[in-house]
Amino acid sequence: MIETEHSALRMSFVLVLLGLTLATGCGDKEAIKFGAVVPLTGEQAIYGKEIANGIQLAYEQLKNSPKPPNVELELVDSKSDPETGKAELERIFSEGARAAIGGVTTPEALAQVEIADQKNRVLLSPSASAKELTGISSYFYRVWPSNTREGGKMGQYAAQNLNMKTAAVLSADTAYAQGISSEFGSSFEQNGGKLLEVIEYPKNTEDLTALVERVISLKPDGIYVADYAEAAVRIIQMIKADGYAGNILTASAFATPQAIAMAGSAANGVFVTLPQFDAEDDKTPEVKAFVDAYRAKYGETPGNYAAHGYDAFNILYRASQEGGDKAHSFWKGMKAIKDFPGATGPLQFDDKGDVTKYPRVYFVNEGRVVDHAAYREKLLEEIRKQREDLERQMRALANSTSS
Repeated sequence: MIETEHSALRMSFVLVLLGLTLATGCGDKEAIKFGAVVPLTGEQAIYGKEIANGIQLAYEQLKNSPKPPNVELELVDSKSDPETGKAELERIFSEGARAAIGGVTTPEALAQVEIADQKNRVLLSPSASAKELTGISSYFYRVWPSNTREGGKMGQYAAQNLNMKTAAVLSADTAYAQGISSEFGSSFEQNGGKLLEVIEYPKNTEDLTALVERVISLKPDGIYVADYAEAAVRIIQMIKADGYAGNILTASAFATPQAIAMAGSAANGVFVTLPQFDAEDDKTPEVKAFVDAYRAKYGETPGNYAAHGYDAFNILYRASQEGGDKAHSFWKGMKAIKDFPGATGPLQFDDKGDVTKYPRVYFVNEGRVVDHAAYREKLLEEIRKQREDLERQMRALANSTSS
């Protein structure tokens, strides 16, 4: 009798376990959780808010698809503070996030990559560009090209395309600014230019008057400004107000709609390096779809940072489908991505986690960021057509006169 009861209990226990197993197997799969830690307040919110808009749009599109996957996103504010961002990322990973978007700026990326290493989780930066982040961790990736490429491109372009013979640099003494200005200077000199002086100043310096006067007194063909948006805006305004007639060049940190609006007329003619993204491109399906959706949701045209936030989220989801089915091995999904059709062009990563794409040189024209090489080509084409029209008219006039 006792043995019979024990057998019945064992059978009941097996049936319960089987029922739980079947319920788990037949029900919804466990949600894929992603996190995003970006500066929504503080001095770096000028980038973070735009990036967050792109992330949120990509997430909503995925959730509103015909067969929406079980995906969750937690987007939190780093408050433009590396330590806050670090703590938030640790919490998000501890609560089950498979991977996260974070490290909008170089200081935040350097702080957060420590957590990615500790937790064996992938951290994807939408915009940090310092070269010291290259290969810093097998769990760190970025969709924005490193400042090795960005500063190098501007140095080459200044010498070869803008025909600058001399240049001077105004740079903050931060890792981001020093890194990108160093690459600019090296590239400029390698391409035949002469770097007159590099003038550095402490971060958050209030009075930059003497420094601006000093760099203008050198009479360079161009001045390269390396800093984040707020300081870059002030410096560019001061340089223009002083009547400087040479080229003003700066880094991608300046190229947000807000910074350009803050700079006002002083922004016109400023050269800036950016990853390729053209919001007016209506021939590339991925770009048009993103821009149309962004305008419909936010009532404005997206900038480069919004596009990179959008691509960052879509990359994480694709990686989850390409082998990133577990948090500790999510990097396998990242490695499997080849020529992903993003809003910022085809995306894939090299063996150090850097995206394999190159920046281009743009300039501000009537408040808009325009591809400079394409703009010049268009102008030259218009001049060629005008010359041909004039030659035809002259020939027609000559023929009518002779007859």
